Amino acid sequence: MGELDDAHALITGGGTGIGRGIATALARDGATVTLAARRRDVLEAGAAKVRTAVPGAEVRVIECDVTVAEQVEAAVAHAVGPDGRLDIAVANAGSAVPGPFLLLDDAAWRFCCELNIIGTASTFRHAAVAMRERGGSLVAISTAASSAPEVSMAAYTATKAAVDMMVKAAAWELGAFGIRVNSILPGYVPTEGTEGSFTEELAADLLERSALKRSGTPADIGEMVVHLSSPAGSWITGQVIGVDGGMTAQPMADLTSISRRLYGDDAVDDALGRRR
Repeated sequence: MGELDDAHALITGGGTGIGRGIATALARDGATVTLAARRRDVLEAGAAKVRTAVPGAEVRVIECDVTVAEQVEAAVAHAVGPDGRLDIAVANAGSAVPGPFLLLDDAAWRFCCELNIIGTASTFRHAAVAMRERGGSLVAISTAASSAPEVSMAAYTATKAAVDMMVKAAAWELGAFGIRVNSILPGYVPTEGTEGSFTEELAADLLERSALKRSGTPADIGEMVVHLSSPAGSWITGQVIGVDGGMTAQPMADLTSISRRLYGDDAVDDALGRRR
């Protein structure tokens, strides 16, 4: 018996990458999951992979463009249980337009605003209507770069920062209905959608920025969604939570040289895990 048995969940952008990892984690804990995305072939392939990973999982799919309110409303209606209950909605659909600030035109900004901000707001709004009688969990998938900007990603990072503030505002207003609202900030999580975007040098730099010195996986993000949506997360709302291997815990400076003068090189290297 999973903690989410009988729960019904909607995951936008659910056919691939982090979205599919979230769906798999929720299904493994007992939830019926509905994957929403724009392409039917991607959805069917994603659903098949979830069913393979979790034999017996109940997985539904529906085509949905989160920038079209009517389609979001239809996706919510498709995801609810027989009694009209929706327990979990994950606003994972999002995208970026890379480029230096001076090269990002209005179309790039509108694209990121429509998909990242309005798409998330629409998902939350329609899902909250289905949750207001019994409560539920809304989770936004943001980015670690919403709190520490990435160069040449201004439109993406700015709109994701707006999502994080939306989460805090919504948490206060929706708490009266027992609806919890949180945001997850993934760090470097390679997926099929990012293949070709990261050179070996860039990937190595991102790993170096991780305190744990490894990249994340869609399962890492999925497990946090499970926690926030299960009874274990029943008192967590309005939070912006990094799941990034420590990427956003960057030190201001490395003052180890001072410690070396006090304790000696061997003791410091041993304490810091820097064996000589």
